[in-house]
Amino acid sequence: MFKILSILKKPGIFYFAVFLSLACGFASASIADDSGMTKFRNYTPKQVAEMSEKMRSESMPIAYIFAAKTGLAADSELLFGMQLTQLMYPGINDYSAAVRAFQRDLEDPANGVLTVGQIHQLDFRSNFQKAKRVFFPEGFQSLKTENFGSVQGALTILDDQIAWPINHQKVVCWKSANQCAVNQLVLETPREAGFRQNYLVMAMDTDYYNITRWADDLIEATYVGQDNACRTTSLSFNFKIKEFFFFTKNATSSCEVSGLKMENLRKPRVSQIVDGRKIFDEEFSKIERLAYEFLASDFRKKVESFDARKEKTR
Repeated sequence: MFKILSILKKPGIFYFAVFLSLACGFASASIADDSGMTKFRNYTPKQVAEMSEKMRSESMPIAYIFAAKTGLAADSELLFGMQLTQLMYPGINDYSAAVRAFQRDLEDPANGVLTVGQIHQLDFRSNFQKAKRVFFPEGFQSLKTENFGSVQGALTILDDQIAWPINHQKVVCWKSANQCAVNQLVLETPREAGFRQNYLVMAMDTDYYNITRWADDLIEATYVGQDNACRTTSLSFNFKIKEFFFFTKNATSSCEVSGLKMENLRKPRVSQIVDGRKIFDEEFSKIERLAYEFLASDFRKKVESFDARKEKTR
């Protein structure tokens, strides 16, 4: 389990939230299921307003209700024009042409009338332009003395995907206590799936490992309380060659967590604490590319044409 520490709405600024659950922490938590988002995306704000209150409350995703209210506001054209301009459409100079160009980029009918689905997309895409790189711990270091060992870095899974590539793992071991404490921070990044516009910092619960071997350059330990677990995890840290691994294996033939049946691992899962700078660079680059892809296609064509001409002159 984990706790939500903060939502980053602007680079370098933390907005601390106390006792938030996972559900209320997500910017898109109020969005209904995918079927509702698909079913009502082509409704206009006027059509939503004309729906019965019962149908709206029971069927309409709340994101579309907000979009409809925004679309019916007296200053909606000014707001949408500003958002379209952020995306490099002529939102102020030629609002009608900007709306149609935006609709064509969404591969929707270019009729000049924004639907609630398009309004929702416009709000998301314009706000996504603010999604820049934020500060997150990326140092990689290790230290071992006669009674103390510590490792910090990013955790990655070898030959598999990890849920949160941008993370910071800190392991502290005490020989006298015969125990290692493992703490991890993870960064949820803005993404198109779920229409997340903000960064979210979460802290995983502390895990404890009992030390099974302590040598000059080596610490080995096993996860506390895994006697009845369906999987077993151990750590093996070699401070001489700077290799720090976690090994997870099946412990039983049937695995359930909180009543949910989980598939057995096809092979042992090997995780490693590494220098996360390259990983973080790649993940933040994905966000920058997505923000660029949200810009008006005509603008992107001009940028790419300019880059091509510049490359020829080199």
